[in-house]
Amino acid sequence: MHANVHSDRAGSGGGSGPWRLPPDETLQVADPKSKTDEFYISEGHNWRSIIFSLLVIGFVVAGIVTAIYLLGYVDELLYWSGRRMILDEYLQGDLTPQRLQPTWVTKTKYVFQSDDGGLAVLDTATDSVTTLVTNHTLRQLNVKSYQCTVDLRYVLFRHNVKKVFRKSFTAFYTVYDVTNDHHMPVRLKDSPKVQRTRLQCAAWLGNTSALVIVADNDIYLRQSPADEEDIRVTSTGYQNVIYNGVPDWLYQEEIFAEPEAIWSSPDGSHLMYASFNDSDVGMMTYPWLASGAIIAAGGVGTGSSFPETRNVRYPTPGTVNPKVELWVLDISNVSDIQRNLVRPPPSLDGQDCYLTSVSWVGQGNHQISAVYITRSQNYSIISSCFAPNWTCVETHSERAPEDEWLDILEHPVYSPDGDSFLILASIQETGTEHFTHIKHVTITQQRISVISHGRYEQVAVITHGRNQVLRILAWDTVNHLVYYLGTQDKRPGQRHLYVVKDPVNDDVRSSEPQCITCDLGEVLWSSRYYYVNCTHFDAFLTPMSSRATDIGVEFYILECQGPGLPLSGVHATHNHQLVRILYDTRPQLTERLQQLALPTRRSFEIPLPHGSRAQVQLLLPPSWREELRDAAYPVLVEVNGRPGSESVSDKFQIDWGTYMSSRNDVIYIRLDVRGAKGQSKQALYRRLGGVEVQDQIAVLKYLLETYSFLDETRVGIWGWGYGGYVTAMVLGSQQNVFKCGISVSPIADWLFYNSAFTERILGLPGENYKGYVEADATQRARHIPSYSYFLLHGLADSSAPYIHGIQLARSLTDSGILFRYQTYADEGHDLNGVLEHVYRSMENFLTPCLSLDSDEMSHDETTHIPTD
Repeated sequence: MHANVHSDRAGSGGGSGPWRLPPDETLQVADPKSKTDEFYISEGHNWRSIIFSLLVIGFVVAGIVTAIYLLGYVDELLYWSGRRMILDEYLQGDLTPQRLQPTWVTKTKYVFQSDDGGLAVLDTATDSVTTLVTNHTLRQLNVKSYQCTVDLRYVLFRHNVKKVFRKSFTAFYTVYDVTNDHHMPVRLKDSPKVQRTRLQCAAWLGNTSALVIVADNDIYLRQSPADEEDIRVTSTGYQNVIYNGVPDWLYQEEIFAEPEAIWSSPDGSHLMYASFNDSDVGMMTYPWLASGAIIAAGGVGTGSSFPETRNVRYPTPGTVNPKVELWVLDISNVSDIQRNLVRPPPSLDGQDCYLTSVSWVGQGNHQISAVYITRSQNYSIISSCFAPNWTCVETHSERAPEDEWLDILEHPVYSPDGDSFLILASIQETGTEHFTHIKHVTITQQRISVISHGRYEQVAVITHGRNQVLRILAWDTVNHLVYYLGTQDKRPGQRHLYVVKDPVNDDVRSSEPQCITCDLGEVLWSSRYYYVNCTHFDAFLTPMSSRATDIGVEFYILECQGPGLPLSGVHATHNHQLVRILYDTRPQLTERLQQLALPTRRSFEIPLPHGSRAQVQLLLPPSWREELRDAAYPVLVEVNGRPGSESVSDKFQIDWGTYMSSRNDVIYIRLDVRGAKGQSKQALYRRLGGVEVQDQIAVLKYLLETYSFLDETRVGIWGWGYGGYVTAMVLGSQQNVFKCGISVSPIADWLFYNSAFTERILGLPGENYKGYVEADATQRARHIPSYSYFLLHGLADSSAPYIHGIQLARSLTDSGILFRYQTYADEGHDLNGVLEHVYRSMENFLTPCLSLDSDEMSHDETTHIPTD
């Protein structure tokens, strides 16, 4: 330490000079010859130097502080909370909550899966929740679905499900007796005791405890769960030819929402079923390698040793469709079952048509309703059929707008007396656009009375505007209210609960639909805390069937499905107050999700060149920040494009897109363009592979021009099924927007796709052959750049048969295009048995294309997944 010490050795001054304390802390006498004035000059100079030095030091310190702040700020921008996902966390599926479907059993009894995993019963009459089936019982059987008797004594479990086609399956069924904790396996009397019979369907017969069973394409009855005797109802069932009570391949793929074709009357005295005859339907064959080679014992055998082949009755455009018959059986006396064939109304005589939906009307057993649509799918008829002869008469018809087709929608909701019903229908809005809304039809008065923006019109709709109705939930005919799920204009991906007055008694009072969940600050103000991160809702109201209620709706179950973690609450209908929370997944999953670096979701609309709007959803990676304007991220676009589909959704989900964004810092994009649900269909009519492909390209160009953080040199595209078809068409468009693409189980040539879907849009090949040729992806293959395409397909794909992949590969090969091709033996359209290999192969292909960090990927693959 250096210090200057000034002292007067003589006390008052006189003759003394300054002295200093040197670094070794010894006293040193100054030179006596030094002059006092020199000393003062030097002292003044030192103060100026000190001030200057302090200023310099101040600037240096300020610079250091600024640098530290800036470095820390950038570091903060690049910092994200949690670790990146690994693929197994998505494939395991436990990050996305899965629950068994809830159901109203009576007006006051609601069965649901509680937070502890068991089945619980909510009794709205007493505001109590009790356990029906423990979690241990459900896990013991690995239950996939259930049905309860009205008295809640028996629960029918479906388990050990084995998929057949996209919707159809076989399974084991077990009846659980709640009163004594007893299990009763459901098996046919003649089936072997050692090996249980796999059933195609089992259900309670109406409101009774009798069972209806479908096995090997035939129908059986059992009068009680403990009864071991079977009553065979049909005997014509034959594999791949005649189907009784379950749909054939085409109907389960394209027409019916569920893989069942059997409907019992509420009192269980009558049974209605559909029968499908595929005798004249063409056959699609594919190899089944799991059978192995057939080796003859003891020498040379005859025939082939190649693995077996399997067949599916697969109607293609312009070929014979399955023939369907509707039967009504009076089973009140099982020893003398009365059978009646239900014929379509006379207006459909001689026409090829589809049976799209069926139901009983009211609580009786004397009236049914059947809906038919012509093969061209531009004309639909709703018919009512009456006992005892079950003759059908046309009660209403819908014709598609010009240059459009009719979508297959849910069955009409009938009033308790059967004299009126509600249907979803396409209504023309501004210009030529059509949107789905609710119509009210009165049969006896031959009137369509509806509400439109607060006024009744002779032909209008209950709901109107750009908000689309997705599903009718309940019709409360006592309070004259209709509850439904619908979209909200300019809010892509959202789904909300609405209520609206029904048009009755010539009431001309204005009535606008009320959105219960759109603004949490209004109707649900008191419960807004629970639904603060909810914009995608579902709701369950009694009854959960196609019949309206004449006893009034007092409660509804509101389920938040996203974007936050799901939860469910009970609300009173008269004031929408929250009564209780039924289940909440947030306590179970929040901590686990917080450990992961997950992307941020943003949904919005952008204009398209032709005047409509496209819905866009971005998954922004964990390292993305608004402030990092110069950062450029790789882009991966997932396309679907199938007419009537929906890709942009606010529903909570952890999928492969979530993984890619979290893992590889990819901006993952989903799009809904023309043809998607809620979008115009006219531009696609007779022209598949046109506007939906052009819109995908236009949207990407717009996004690349608008957002600088999207790296235009690293853009990939991929899709599954129809999305795989769109991917091939986009890459072959010569637009050079996408660097590479992946098609999984794609459609290529529409002449080899199913008749119902293809003819709905393209018509018959003989009437629109040009449209088929222009929509053929194999024609675009020669324009796909080499090294930019990856094709994956399963040999056992019955939805988009493997011939589509083979045709596409041959076209690419003939054009000299170098591409990557991967096929999977014995795998169907969903490739369920090899999903891990599929996704790892896709990521491996995208790594060099999008310049992903492969070193980090390989290093983190060994990361241990913490267990609960």
